[in-house]
Amino acid sequence: MKSTVLEGPETPQAALRTHAGQVSAVIGALAVEAETTLDYSQSRAALEQSDLLKLRVPEAFGGFGGSQAEVLEMVRIIGRADGGIAQLLQPHYSFTDSIPYLPDPEARKVVYADLVAGKRIANAASERGGKHSADFNTVLERVGDSYRIRGRKYYATGSLGAGWVTVIGLADGIPATAYVRADAPGMTIVDDWNGMGQAGSCSGTIDLEDVMVDAGFVLPVWDESHRPVAWHESTRFIHAAIDVGIAEGALHWGADLAANSTRVPFELHYPSLYEDPTLQYQLGRLSAQIRAAAALLEQSGHLLDAVQSSADTARLGELRAALYATKALAADVALEASSNAFSWIGARVADRKLHSDRFWRNARTHTLHDPVRLRYEELGHAELTLRRTDPATSPRR
Repeated sequence: MKSTVLEGPETPQAALRTHAGQVSAVIGALAVEAETTLDYSQSRAALEQSDLLKLRVPEAFGGFGGSQAEVLEMVRIIGRADGGIAQLLQPHYSFTDSIPYLPDPEARKVVYADLVAGKRIANAASERGGKHSADFNTVLERVGDSYRIRGRKYYATGSLGAGWVTVIGLADGIPATAYVRADAPGMTIVDDWNGMGQAGSCSGTIDLEDVMVDAGFVLPVWDESHRPVAWHESTRFIHAAIDVGIAEGALHWGADLAANSTRVPFELHYPSLYEDPTLQYQLGRLSAQIRAAAALLEQSGHLLDAVQSSADTARLGELRAALYATKALAADVALEASSNAFSWIGARVADRKLHSDRFWRNARTHTLHDPVRLRYEELGHAELTLRRTDPATSPRR
């Protein structure tokens, strides 16, 4: 499915949106079969054969040089069809943004060329056994002009079918990131994701046994001061976009069934679900909440672009408050929409062959990635911090 994103009378942004909608429709049509067989290769191919993978690649290297606001919109559109496939875009876009920091210009050209050709970037960060997932045991050892990598990674998002994997580990005790070809000798990707949802994210285990990587493909220091401005915030906004997309997909799915259903509860005093005012109220209320989350996501995307384009670290507090609000609201509406859509139709949607629960399982699984209770706490703290005067003169409790 090669697109013609920049052709026709539409603006580039409108054409990209149309193209994303077409890709989403293909992935949506494959969703039930993919859930049944657990084979997401066709869905991944639809994404990889589109132009979406080169959205954040600079124009000088054959990409679109798209904005972060556009990234969030593309992820959200794909998320309506399949939240797991949408999650493939999270490491891809995030680590496309750090390619300019690779020490070797030729290495940058190599990776960019692959992305333009439809290769994806996956991520291998999380580990087990430590205090948290970023308590790394994976080691990047400098050997001449290369690094040797040893370790094991879990939940390696997008690893199946990827062209590149960004491996995060310790180099001399300092976090480092290596861009490694997915078929590199010593790298074994295991298809063992066993979560109840987000199966399309293709998040397997990766074993790294003496994987050698040229030093030009390694960011030897990977901490906040060596990353692009608001890089971590941008990656987390993508997770919010996935949740908003799942919410919209669940709402559209439930509303489509309700609007066209010829079967009603025997107690209902109306000839169709379409005419049920209680259902209309429930749908309307949920639609308003999802629209609010989508609007907040779009507004936050523009703020993210402003902060990153100007490297305005003074606005990071404002941006983080927007992130906490967006993340919390997106998680809430994803869970509510994917759960309540069942109640509009009745028991027949519980038939397993329909896989109608895929929206809820994806939402429930993905929102566990980032506890929503912490986001509300952080938002409250941020609101207080943004308004606090000199601590020496602040009222004391």
